[in-house]
Amino acid sequence: MKFNKIDKIVLLMVCITLVVGLITIYQRIGIEKQYKTAEIVLDFDEMEKFSESSDENLNWWLEQFKEYGAQSVAIQEETINKLIEDGNPLKAEIISEVIKKYNWEDSYSSEIVSLIKEGSIGSNDAIVTTKDRELFNYLLSRIEERYPDEFYNTYFGNNDYYITLKGTNDDLYYGQTEIAYNLEGEGISETKKIVDSRLLNIGVGYDDEKIKLVKSVGLDVVLRPINFPTYNEKLADAYKMANEKYGIEPRLYIANGKEILGYPDNGDKLLNYINDEDISIVLIESSVQREHLEIDGMNDLVENSGYNALRAFTMWDYIRARNKYYNYEGAEEIENTMFRAITERNIRVIYFKPFFEGENTTKFLTDAEEYERTFESLENRLEEHNIVLGKAESMNEFHISTKRLAVLAFGITLASVFLFIKMFKIKHSFVNYLYLLAIPGALLPLVIRNIAEKGFAFIAAVVFSGIGIYFFMMQIKKIYDSEKEYSKINIITRSILILTGVVLIALTGAVFLDGMLADVKYMLEMDIFRGVKLAQILPFGIFIIMYLIYFVNKDEKNPVKSVIDISIKIMNKEIKIYYGIVVGILGIIGYVYISRTGNESSLQPSNIEMISRNFMEYVLLARPRTKEFLIAFPAMFAAVYAANKKSKFFTGIFMMAAVIGTSSVINTFSHLRTPIYLSFARTVIALGLGIVIGCVAIVFIDLIYQLFVKIQERLQ
Repeated sequence: MKFNKIDKIVLLMVCITLVVGLITIYQRIGIEKQYKTAEIVLDFDEMEKFSESSDENLNWWLEQFKEYGAQSVAIQEETINKLIEDGNPLKAEIISEVIKKYNWEDSYSSEIVSLIKEGSIGSNDAIVTTKDRELFNYLLSRIEERYPDEFYNTYFGNNDYYITLKGTNDDLYYGQTEIAYNLEGEGISETKKIVDSRLLNIGVGYDDEKIKLVKSVGLDVVLRPINFPTYNEKLADAYKMANEKYGIEPRLYIANGKEILGYPDNGDKLLNYINDEDISIVLIESSVQREHLEIDGMNDLVENSGYNALRAFTMWDYIRARNKYYNYEGAEEIENTMFRAITERNIRVIYFKPFFEGENTTKFLTDAEEYERTFESLENRLEEHNIVLGKAESMNEFHISTKRLAVLAFGITLASVFLFIKMFKIKHSFVNYLYLLAIPGALLPLVIRNIAEKGFAFIAAVVFSGIGIYFFMMQIKKIYDSEKEYSKINIITRSILILTGVVLIALTGAVFLDGMLADVKYMLEMDIFRGVKLAQILPFGIFIIMYLIYFVNKDEKNPVKSVIDISIKIMNKEIKIYYGIVVGILGIIGYVYISRTGNESSLQPSNIEMISRNFMEYVLLARPRTKEFLIAFPAMFAAVYAANKKSKFFTGIFMMAAVIGTSSVINTFSHLRTPIYLSFARTVIALGLGIVIGCVAIVFIDLIYQLFVKIQERLQ
């Protein structure tokens, strides 16, 4: 592996730009070190249902969970539907459904009937009825605080109090479409049945008793207000008044519904309140554990607040049902899920809901000892990562300048040209002029920052994986071309050095990638690095080209033409059955590899694999990637051994398997929400285990080889 003068200058310049990346990574680590408190927020409604199914009351359970480490309780704003569900003497109906009933006029006062018939009360409106004057006044006062006069009207008649709410088609909720069929099975009509209305789910204030109960236990109250897009001018003010009324110091804003409070016209009022009170905005992770729930106005709110936000993990039902999962005796897998969320995905709020007994989501797990064990174990495991349970605070804002991005882009472009020259074995000095492309490459972040930062991050992932491939291929080719027979110790030593060099090159690529995307929006996963799968596929194409040029090519003067000729010969060759078998096996391996890559996998790990993963999480600081320490890294050892034995076929096969490692290391750092220290620890641990398994593999492969040689000798 010889470098000319130009190569050395280029590599030196890449190293200089690498220093800028390292400084950026160091600054990001400083931000991550300050983001070390995770908060358990209990959902009041779920806790209430849970307590009702147990032998203890809600007050007792809240006190228990406070001892377990919970800091606060989220209380959602009451709605008309919720008031009815709680047993209040209310009736609420949509007018279009009312008039479908036989003798509906008998249920309402003559004034209401007249207004409905003349259209003053529209078909999309809702009507709320009660005989309880106190309840009527309570509800009316809450509506007056939040909505303008044109939204509602009040009436009295037949000893009933009425509140009508003005609605539109957009407020109606429909059930499944019902299709009517004739005898021949042909559909003749479709009917959409109205099942609810947004009008009955608008916010109407908070339950005083719920707030009083939570505060009496010593837990913080987090109010979750509801937005109503049609009339939203007063909602932020009502939220502020509610916090003041109940003496709450708001710390977290957790959106309730599909929009932020005040959306679409008055989000600035919420923003001003958040800025004045230094409230952390909570981004709720989606159910696939990638990005966040889509909430209208949320991204603008976070950006305009100076990224005063943090990430939350809500306990979806399928998570809560993982009691006695993977052969555990209790809720260990639920604990594992919370642990991974906090340590690996920068989650700082666990929106907690009690566990289910099992797959039956109607039966709660009411064993207090199991909850105590779960939280005690979680807290102990988090200590290893210097994370504590307490009151969460938002992540500090962090961005880097476009000038710094330009420097990193310059280094990535230089590395790209270097790889291109080496990949195609171009020796003409004229090709060195391609390095001038680094100048316009460095200017791109200054012109189109958003596209450039992601584009160059993707290029870095592919290019440095390719440079790693070039490095190990040249080292292995040197062994393959050598007439010297190496001992097992020598093979192991060389394998360790080559593998370590490859990992260092991959880490260099990771520094450039993370440097380009070192921004709080990526750390909060408001934006993500896309192209993960493609960045893992392309290195195999680079490997194939290099392998043909450096191992198969016969024409040193024109290697590219020689490779093209060889490729044509291969394509014209008669296909054997075993070729198809090999291609089929490789296809299955490739499918599994690609399917298991990225945030959302179409192929889930087996139970045995998950159990082994969980074990490693318990005993190690970070779980190493299986494909690295069990496949790619040992394959590097096997490739060196095969090259020493002059087996071109097996050298190529093992080198191809080793390609997985070069891209996988960089991919580990592509998960930008994961703290840098954890990704680094994962890589170092994988390297250590890979070396151990690689050493064992050399001994095992050598035994097989010696046995094969003896059998051949006997057959001769």
